[in-house]
Amino acid sequence: MPGRIHALHGFIGSGKTTLARTLETQLGALRFTSDEWMTALYGQDPPADAFPALFRRVMTVMEAQWTRAAALGVPVILDHGFWTRAARDELRAQAAALGAPLTLHVLTVPDAEARRRVQARNLQPGALLIADDTFDLFRPRFEPLTPDEEGLQDVTRWP
Repeated sequence: MPGRIHALHGFIGSGKTTLARTLETQLGALRFTSDEWMTALYGQDPPADAFPALFRRVMTVMEAQWTRAAALGVPVILDHGFWTRAARDELRAQAAALGAPLTLHVLTVPDAEARRRVQARNLQPGALLIADDTFDLFRPRFEPLTPDEEGLQDVTRWP
């Protein structure tokens, strides 16, 4: 039986990694946090012009690992954000191809709180740095879960 996929959907600073760490412990799951892989491989502040290519590499390697783990029956936590409907549709297709159940954990916080969290996180050693202007640049790219997606997988809401 394939392992359950737990995917975290939320914008920067919504609490995805905090929840992912909690679920990892509670469920005995394997956690895949893209920010941690980015900083481990490319440092806290990778060059903006190289970031998209570096991020794609990380996501490709992570996908190979999490799909294998899920296929072997290990529950996985995908701490990525799944900002677009297209990304969520692709994830649903991957879960279906694996025969793995999928839970989408939806995290929402007001932008002011998210920004405050990001600014505090930027001060922590090993954090992937997110500048205020980057936060502003990325905000319009985030697509919230739509009502028609609610029934396509299990959905939990945080907080």
